[in-house]
Amino acid sequence: MSREREIIPITNDVMFKALFVRNPNLLKSFLSAALEIPESEITNITIRNPELTPLYYEGKMTRLDILLETNGRIINIEMQVAKKDYYRERSLHYCARMYHEELKEGEDYGKAGRCIGIHILNFTMFEDCPDYHSSFSMREDNRHELLLDKMQIHYLELPKVKKVSRKNKPDEDNSLQLWMQLFKAKSKEELDMLNDTKVEAIQNGVKVIYGLSGDAQIREYVRQREKAVMDYNSDMASAEAKGRAKGREEGKAEAYAELIAGWKAKGMTDEEIQKLLPTN
Repeated sequence: MSREREIIPITNDVMFKALFVRNPNLLKSFLSAALEIPESEITNITIRNPELTPLYYEGKMTRLDILLETNGRIINIEMQVAKKDYYRERSLHYCARMYHEELKEGEDYGKAGRCIGIHILNFTMFEDCPDYHSSFSMREDNRHELLLDKMQIHYLELPKVKKVSRKNKPDEDNSLQLWMQLFKAKSKEELDMLNDTKVEAIQNGVKVIYGLSGDAQIREYVRQREKAVMDYNSDMASAEAKGRAKGREEGKAEAYAELIAGWKAKGMTDEEIQKLLPTN
């Protein structure tokens, strides 16, 4: 098998999580680029959910996001490949829930840390905006005065970034764009062009991608993840079809009830199930 055929792109969320969980220095570099802060301000990173078990692994459901804390910031990073309905609402819900969960009962509101969501999207969310990086915070509509710096959501849209090629050489002065191009890279040629930059973090990222792509356990997790997504999509399509066949909303509710019962039989919690059900 050729080296190129062995490459698993970082848009696969198993690879994405393994890249950063196993290499905190790369995580620090990416956070510095995405949040536009010096790496020196990012110390003592603690990843709260380092496990890599894929969706449906041993009958359980897991989200392969990265939840971490560093220097008073609680950060959730997620690679989202497929475009989903109500994704803006979903990402806002996750950020608000992080903020809520950081406050223990009886604590002063001022003790809550900054909660930041970073969503790397393999689809276009803001059609009329050419910028690939959009950052939202709570500001006054006319004066644009910041109300609080406690919540912030970033969206990074991969389709808006050109992949590296002989005609589109990497820009070594744009660290975030380099990271986006690394996420998009699917071929040996792209990775090797990024490796030719003088940016150490990107060079190390290329090396890690080759290493992970050849890791037998990671490849098995990727295989299980792909199967799990197919199983999930099949379950959801079956539930929708049953609802349509009965021709009424009650039929759809009955089909989902059957689906939920099956998930519970696999040992899933109510919280895990709620994350998987459609929001519309």
